[in-house]
Amino acid sequence: MRTSTRIRRSEIRDRAEPAAAPARHRAERSVSGFTLLELTIVLLIVAIAASFLIPRLRNADSAALTSGTARLATTARYLYEEAAFRHRPMRLNLDLDKRAYWVTVLNDDPDDPQFVGDDSPLARPTMLPASVAFVDVVLPALGIVREGQVFAQFFPEGYADPLVVHLTNVRHEFATLALEPLTGRTRVADTYVDFDPRRVADARDAAHDDRGGTQGRSSLLRRSGDRSDGGAP
Repeated sequence: MRTSTRIRRSEIRDRAEPAAAPARHRAERSVSGFTLLELTIVLLIVAIAASFLIPRLRNADSAALTSGTARLATTARYLYEEAAFRHRPMRLNLDLDKRAYWVTVLNDDPDDPQFVGDDSPLARPTMLPASVAFVDVVLPALGIVREGQVFAQFFPEGYADPLVVHLTNVRHEFATLALEPLTGRTRVADTYVDFDPRRVADARDAAHDDRGGTQGRSSLLRRSGDRSDGGAP
């Protein structure tokens, strides 16, 4: 009887082992990771998602450069008109290292004249979009500046310092903003337009000689396809 019982128990174990084998196989498979087919499917899904996502990221960088340049141009145009309206000199200050700009206005204290912050909504300190930075600024008195702080002054008589600003984004796309000293018009080009500082200085001299008149009107940036914020051609 004992022998028979041992044989039956052995048979039960032998029959149970094949049933447990698939379960062990699944456990080993889950521990070992993905199969080649599963990895292929995952990589295919990632590639499809990237094909849709990357163009959108590129478009976002281009849009950031366009919007950042447009906002700076709007601020410059605002300063030209606001200086004449208030009968006070105003400045557009640019910090090339911190990618920021802000507006200051000459106070009315005759004993301590200085440029102070302006509380107008458009004059609040503004940061460029995260993917956008200044490349350089061209000013008559300084030439080409690539770092530090600079400013362009707007006069109540109706003219301004000639100003050229070059911006770029992480995709190395460029934009050029040029301020017309006699009209306050801002022109924007979707590329890097190289300027000789002497040409900008000539525009400054013309502005001071003309004192806001229309004779001698010139354009720092006049190219087909360039954008303008409006005004007389």
